[in-house]
Amino acid sequence: MKSRLALLGMLVVAAAPLAAQGGGGGGRGGINIEQMTTMYALTPDQVAKATELKKTYDAQTAGVQAWMTKLREAGDPAAMRATPGFADSTAKIIAARGAFNAEFKKLLTGAQVTTFDSVEAARAARMRPPGGL
Repeated sequence: MKSRLALLGMLVVAAAPLAAQGGGGGGRGGINIEQMTTMYALTPDQVAKATELKKTYDAQTAGVQAWMTKLREAGDPAAMRATPGFADSTAKIIAARGAFNAEFKKLLTGAQVTTFDSVEAARAARMRPPGGL
């Protein structure tokens, strides 16, 4: 039992830096099934189901992601945030990511859920503006 807890602790500690690095593939903050497979030790069945979930996420956000990528490439973050439709587009991506996460979490078991919760908590902490809100 102690060795399992130690292993779980090591997984959480190892996963936090990976989460802090952000997406890696799949766009900024995108969903990377390869990284998730390693991070959560997914089974082949879980990988197949997660891949299908990602296809749905990609279909829901493709146009918005492409538009926001063009805004980012302009290089002016303040202008990007002031662009009409930016807030709605951000909300759409956040909602789609939330739906993906909820469905993905249903695929996980035991220690995988614990690791997922830790990784998501670290990601949420990084996304909070300075000074909190």
